[in-house]
Amino acid sequence: MEKLLDQVMKKLLDRGFVDDENAEIVRYGLELLIMKTIISAVMIATAIITQSVPEVMVFTLSYALLRGCCGGYHADSRIVCFILSMFLLSAVISAIKLIGGIAAFFTSIGFICMGIVLIFSLAPVDTPNKPFDITERQVFRKRSIFISCAALILWTVFAVFRLYNFSLTVSAAVFITGLLLAAGRHSNRKGAAT
Repeated sequence: MEKLLDQVMKKLLDRGFVDDENAEIVRYGLELLIMKTIISAVMIATAIITQSVPEVMVFTLSYALLRGCCGGYHADSRIVCFILSMFLLSAVISAIKLIGGIAAFFTSIGFICMGIVLIFSLAPVDTPNKPFDITERQVFRKRSIFISCAALILWTVFAVFRLYNFSLTVSAAVFITGLLLAAGRHSNRKGAAT
């Protein structure tokens, strides 16, 4: 990936699209874009192979919206991020495939309750590389609560219509977000102590 980034940045610099002053920022943005594209492509392929495209779409959308406003733990490297993302997706797909019917509903109740409690008590959690100021903290707190409530409503709609696999995917997104908030808070404290 470094070679690809080097080539793209060289072309952008040579053609005058980017100046030396902003090159590092542009490179970082491209790096994130490429990583997200790779993760998305692998998620789509995994969803197709496991025949769980609708469920993975619901999970991915719910999870992306929650993580975007709640924050939480972030991996130290792209490789760890990729592995963690694939592990989480595999866990969700496994839960969908292994837990069915009413058991999926009851499992989703536990997930949604624990996740909502964690989000409401911890969100947002920033990172040492990108700390929030007071205004950002307030804005992201409101967004976190709003998106969590929207996820709860979506979970309820799926549960009412007995679409238990979908209620499980939404609750998994909420629960995983809550866990990553707790992990992020712990990581921030651990980093501050050293």
